[in-house]
Amino acid sequence: MTELHLIDAIFGKTDFIDGEEYKRFQYRFACSIILFSISITTLFHIAAYTGKSQFDQTYLLVYHLYLIVSILYYFLLRGHPRRLPFIAWTYAALSCCLHGATLFLNTPDELRIIWFALNLPGIYVVLGSTAGIGVTVLSILFVIAANPHLPVPYSPSAIATCVLGMTYLSAFFHAFSSRSISFHHAMVTANAKLAEMAAKDPLTGLYNGRAFYALCDSAHKQAQRSQSPFAMLFIDLDHFKSINDGYGHEAGDIVLKGVGAMLMETARQSDVVGRIGGEEFSVLLPHTDQEGALNMAEKVRAEIESLMPDIGERKLKVTASIGVAWSGTANMSIAAVQKQADEAMYEAKKSGRNRVTSIA
Repeated sequence: MTELHLIDAIFGKTDFIDGEEYKRFQYRFACSIILFSISITTLFHIAAYTGKSQFDQTYLLVYHLYLIVSILYYFLLRGHPRRLPFIAWTYAALSCCLHGATLFLNTPDELRIIWFALNLPGIYVVLGSTAGIGVTVLSILFVIAANPHLPVPYSPSAIATCVLGMTYLSAFFHAFSSRSISFHHAMVTANAKLAEMAAKDPLTGLYNGRAFYALCDSAHKQAQRSQSPFAMLFIDLDHFKSINDGYGHEAGDIVLKGVGAMLMETARQSDVVGRIGGEEFSVLLPHTDQEGALNMAEKVRAEIESLMPDIGERKLKVTASIGVAWSGTANMSIAAVQKQADEAMYEAKKSGRNRVTSIA
C-alpha cells in the first residue's frame, strides 16, 4: 500500500484548499488521538478480561461506553473534516469525564492523576489556546476539589506537583500553539503574495499567460459540470509596433497599462482577464452566450477606442481588433475556443481592424 493510500485509509479522502494546511494538521491530529484512544482502551479491556488487572465493574462499564463512543466518533470524523469542531469539543468533554471517573473508581492506579495533564496537549493543538487554558483551569479546580473525597486522597505534595505540572504544560503549549499558528498565518500570507506576483503581469497587473490558462482550465471544468456556456475574447491592439517605434517603449507601456486598467474595470467579477502576449489580451467569459459575448466585445472595443492615453507630448488614439468564440455547452476545450477566437481576431485585422469578428 502506497503512502497516499495509507493516508486515505486512515483519514479518508478530504479536500483542503491552499492555506488550510494547519486545519488539515488539526484534523489528522484529532483522528490520530481518537485512534490512539481506541487502541489504549482496547488494550485496557484485554487486560481486564484476561485477568491481568482487576478493575471496578462500574469503571469497566464507563470504559465500555468510552470505547463505543470513540469508535463512533472516529467513523463520523473520518473523511469529514468540517465535523471537527463539534466532535473535538464533545470528545474533549467526554475524555475529561473519563479522567474524573478514573480518579474516583480506579484507586489502585496511583498514577491515574497524570491523565489530566496528558489531556492538555491535544486540547491546545486541536481546539486552540482559549480552550486549552479553560480546560487547564477546570482540571486544576476539579483535582483540588475532588481530592479530599477520594477513597485514598493524594498527599498535598502530590496535588501541588500535579497542579504545577498542568500549569507548566499549559504555558508551554499555549506558547507553542500561538507561535505555530502565527508562523503558519505569516507563511500563508507570504506564499499568497509570492503566488500573486508569479501569476500577475508586472506591467498591467493582469494575469500572465500561464496563470490565465490555468484559471481558464479551472473555469472550464466548472462549466462542464454545470453544462453552462462560456466565451473567449482575443484582443490585439492595432499598429502597436508603430507606437513603440514612433514614440518609444515608455509610450507603449503607458498604452498597455491603460488598456489593462480598462479591462479590469470593464470585466465582471467572474471573468478572467489576462495579458497573454506583448500587445495581446484575452478574456474568458463564464456563463456567457453568443449575444452576451458579442456585446462585451463591442463594449471593450469602444472603450479602447475612447481611451486616448496621454504619453506626455500628445494623446494617442488606440484601437483593437477583437475575435470572439464561444462554446454553448462547454463541450469544446479551452484550447479549441481560444484558437477560434484567435482566428476571428485575424479576420478582424484583415477586414480593416478596429472591429469585432466572431466564429460560430
